[in-house]
Amino acid sequence: MATVTTSVPEHDTPGQAPTAPVRGAWSPSSSPRALLAPVGPILATTAGGVALASSYASPGPFGATLVACAIVSVVLTLLLRSRFSALRTVLLGVPVPLAAVPVSAAWSPGEGEGVLHGAGEALLHSGARILTSTAPTPLSVDTLTLPLLATWLTGTATALAWRAERRGLVLMPGLLLLVGAVVINGPVAPPGFPAIALTGVAAVLVMSVRSGTGTADHTGAAAALSIQVDARPSVPSRVHRAVVVGSICVLTATIALVGGPRLLAGWETEPGDPRTVLTPPMDSSPAINPLGYLAGWAAEPDEHLLTVESDRPVELRWAALADFTGTTWLPESGYRKADGVLPAPVPPPPGATPVSGHVRVGQDLPGAWAPVIGAPRRVGLDDPGYDARTGTVATMDGPIAEQDYEVVGEVADWDSTDLTRASPPAGDVYDDYRELPPGAPAILNDVVASVAAEGPYYQRATALARYLRESHSFDPHTPGGHSYAHIDALLAAPGGQGGGGTSEQFASAFAMLARAAGLPSRVAVGFAPGTDQGGGEYEVRSGDAVAWGEVYFDGVGWVPFAVTPGGRDEHGTEDTAEQDVQDPEGTEAEDYEGSASDDHAVTAPGRDEPDQRGWTIGLTMSGCLLTLFLSIPLGRMVRTRIRLGSGPPNVRVLGAWRELLDGLRQASVPLSPGSTVSATVAAARDRVPGSDHAPGLDRLAHAVNSVGFGAGRDVDDAVAHGAATTVRTHLRSLRATRPRIKRLTWWFDPRPLLWRDRGHEARTWRGQR
Repeated sequence: MATVTTSVPEHDTPGQAPTAPVRGAWSPSSSPRALLAPVGPILATTAGGVALASSYASPGPFGATLVACAIVSVVLTLLLRSRFSALRTVLLGVPVPLAAVPVSAAWSPGEGEGVLHGAGEALLHSGARILTSTAPTPLSVDTLTLPLLATWLTGTATALAWRAERRGLVLMPGLLLLVGAVVINGPVAPPGFPAIALTGVAAVLVMSVRSGTGTADHTGAAAALSIQVDARPSVPSRVHRAVVVGSICVLTATIALVGGPRLLAGWETEPGDPRTVLTPPMDSSPAINPLGYLAGWAAEPDEHLLTVESDRPVELRWAALADFTGTTWLPESGYRKADGVLPAPVPPPPGATPVSGHVRVGQDLPGAWAPVIGAPRRVGLDDPGYDARTGTVATMDGPIAEQDYEVVGEVADWDSTDLTRASPPAGDVYDDYRELPPGAPAILNDVVASVAAEGPYYQRATALARYLRESHSFDPHTPGGHSYAHIDALLAAPGGQGGGGTSEQFASAFAMLARAAGLPSRVAVGFAPGTDQGGGEYEVRSGDAVAWGEVYFDGVGWVPFAVTPGGRDEHGTEDTAEQDVQDPEGTEAEDYEGSASDDHAVTAPGRDEPDQRGWTIGLTMSGCLLTLFLSIPLGRMVRTRIRLGSGPPNVRVLGAWRELLDGLRQASVPLSPGSTVSATVAAARDRVPGSDHAPGLDRLAHAVNSVGFGAGRDVDDAVAHGAATTVRTHLRSLRATRPRIKRLTWWFDPRPLLWRDRGHEARTWRGQR
């Protein structure tokens, strides 16, 4: 049906050319269909934010922010484009995300101080801050600004393409944002199948739903004469079209979410990590090498450093050092800004068990390194930095002294791990950990040639560790230093006795020897569990500080090796090794099995292991006291059962009477030694006034007198059973009258077990009828 109409705009005046109507105007109030039309562009814009959110420590707030940004950018661009040109639309829309940056700085501050300065820092350095942060990326204005602006520009470009009916270009900005998000995520985020599903649904909607905007440019008389063709589809046609589009959307999302993971299940290729492109700057901290503190701490081992609260003794990891200059060991890289949740170690520690603890650092612990448990997964510091290669945590805003935080880490189980078949890492990734700077002393090669020149990979590492432990001694008074010159003076030729030193020198010597043997190695510093203070609290002192060596094994990760000889015990006798150094050429790999506890149990030198005898004695005494405590109610219940349920009726009646007397005495009812049966029953009745078992007490008194004076001729099983029931009921009522504490401890009172029945029978026969 066609209709021809003529019209003159009301605002036009005679003699003046009519103005052109707005071209292709769109508004959210146009129609329900117009409201649904922008859904496709919005989903296309949202996909990148959904993919990127999985790599952030706070994916919920981050994803919600980007989704809101996508919706606002698309809707606002469509509204502005209905009145302005494309260039003006872009320029008018940009101030909105720029204004959101200071709001983000106030909501989640970054490294810049103040709202304006923080916003400026974020605008200039947001990309670098993302790449220098550890994954999962902490949420702040520094890491939010770049994704926020990218999402806004993507939504603007998508809306402009959709408004111009360029459907093939509508998806391009969103795809570029999605690819960028996947690249930034790298290997730390799961595959972005949900984002791909959103993109697929967006493509279906963009290709199926019209924008609802016109394209003709009406001017002059064309505005006064128009031909309208009523070609609207019928209602069933619209419903059919909606069902078809919806079905295709569901099918597309299902294929992406279900079929994608199945299709790529066997694909082992991992994406590259863009964070390796940028190295965070090193903190100019005066305490750059924690290894240098060990010599002074060994000489003064009783200085308080920190306190740990945990349900089990735990070793603490402080720092790892891999860059050797010939004079000292240094951290190999800077620390990336992190959130409280840290990424999982790759590869995971073998037999890992999550262990939590609460650390209270004293004022004398230097540097910014935070003592952590095993491979840390959660750290409750306000502004932590993290080095994923070494597992080291440091504070980004000052020293660690006097900090108080929770930590959760994964502790490896080396005893249950078979390392004899472990192999060196493949490729050249760990070549830097095998290199020694020029000037290495000749003793290194001599020791390696004699001790660890041949044999399996793990056997060579354990041979070097045992050589140091068994051919040298611990000397807490050794001056500090771990350079080539110090190690040259320390090491002895194989078969001889070397010098003395602290764990500082022995850890450095092991790492040098391992590198000379071709093993990737480094030095680690940490603390032994400390002294048990009771209640799950352990005090870590300066004497608990210890350094050890680590060697990398393919598929296992960095394996610790105990390399420091034992110190002197409290009697002044020096610890000696239980086994001689074994020749690796004549030792089978199987001979090393079962020795993991000796080779990998890192303990503080010069400190005795915790005395387990005290724990054993304490646990034994506690068990005996608990058994004795529980035996009281058990003994009383057994005696009550015997009194009321064993023997002929006469005996059970007297047993019920004894139970009543003990209960009255325990309840502090005053009874004189000469109290008659009637007086005793009256006292029992007075103590529980208004009770409904008074007749039973009278029958009990009659039965007791019958046993005492009439040989119990009228006492049968029914009478004995009634007496037992009466006594049990009355004692429950009597116990209810006692104070709360005495009610709770009624059955734990041992006195009734010690009271003798002598005299009870004598009082019984004094009853009067």
